[in-house]
Amino acid sequence: MAALLKLVDEDFGRPLEERRPAGELRLASQRTSARAIIAARVAQEVVLIAERSQQSSGTRSFLIAAGPEEQALNPQAPRRPVRRLDAAAETERACAAFAKRRFILLVDDVQLDGLDDEVGFGEASEVIFLHLSPLKGG
Repeated sequence: MAALLKLVDEDFGRPLEERRPAGELRLASQRTSARAIIAARVAQEVVLIAERSQQSSGTRSFLIAAGPEEQALNPQAPRRPVRRLDAAAETERACAAFAKRRFILLVDDVQLDGLDDEVGFGEASEVIFLHLSPLKGG
């Protein structure tokens, strides 16, 4: 049976009113590991970032060419190449951050300690990515 997870981003020490909804994640099973949740979220975000970069690249229509006067007044800056994200590499980085306790993963208020810890959830569960800030001097 499929499950729909509600994703929420939180920062430690901030009030609950400042929770940031981070979308939803649909999984095929109602039992999975922290690694699978992280990998699915990273894959979803890589797709979203790629879509945004394609939408914002170039505002001028290809049908309308800039005349010489406009080109002189508004020279185009050289376009930076669009950086393609590698979902597998980003997943490894996210898993390493989880292992180093840079963020905590809570599924229905149950903390997952290890990447391979399995958790069960209902049809509409909540997953909180709690971002931790390192303390100075500690």
